[in-house]
Parts: sequence; C-alpha cells; structure tokens
Amino acid sequence: MLVKSPLQKKDAKKNRRKSKRNKKRTSGSGGNANQKNHGRRSSEKGRKLPFFRIAPWKVIVGILVIGGLGILYLNHVFATKRLLNDVQKMQQQYKQAKRRHAKYRMKYDRMTGPTEITKKAKKMGFINGGPAKKIIRVKAQ
Repeated sequence: MLVKSPLQKKDAKKNRRKSKRNKKRTSGSGGNANQKNHGRRSSEKGRKLPFFRIAPWKVIVGILVIGGLGILYLNHVFATKRLLNDVQKMQQQYKQAKRRHAKYRMKYDRMTGPTEITKKAKKMGFINGGPAKKIIRVKAQ
C-alpha cells in the first residue's frame, strides 16, 4: 500500500547543484575509484588552492586602497600634531596676557589704595577727621 503525504508539493524544483557523488574519482594508485588516497595528494591537474584564486587586479586594487587609507591616516596624524602645537602656543600667549593683566591690576590697586589716597590728601592739606562714629542729628520742622 502506497501512502502519499498531503504536505508534499508536486511542483517542487529539482536541486541544481551537482553532487560530488556523480563525479568519478581517480586515485593515484590506479586502483578502485572508491579507494581512499590515505594522505597522498590526488593526481587531479588543474586543481588550484583557494589562495591562488584571487585575481591580480584585486590584489592591486587592495594595495591601492590600503595605501590611500595609510596616506589619509598619516595626513590626519600630522594635522593633529600641527593643531596641538597651535593650541600650546595659544595657551602660552594666554598665560602671558594673564600675568601682564595681574601686574597692571596690582599697579592700579596700589595707585587707588587707601595709603596712596591719604598721602595725596595730606599733600593737598586735608586733615584726618578720625573715626566716623559721630551721630548727625537733623531737626524735623
């Protein structure tokens, strides 16, 4: 009795891959085709290793791409170095300007400080009024 599955499709396509079983193997010893080589290389000529299947133009293009990326990287490194030097010069100029400003600020503070003002006031003839603890009273009308 023959039973068919309802899930099996009738319009399925054949597998187009060639199976290795259909090819005849030749052995180097001249014996049976199904006999193993036991670690010896097969005598098939024209068989190439996958490494040698790379086309020369692909190697050349790969080298050019790697070289271009290397040049871009070196350009980036040198540009970064130049930028770092510029930043360090600017930091140095900023510190010099900051020191110069502090020096001028100190001169200004000395010129407008209380000791300098009292010296100039004495030269002009003013008299020290003493501490300011006096109370001023204003009469309301």
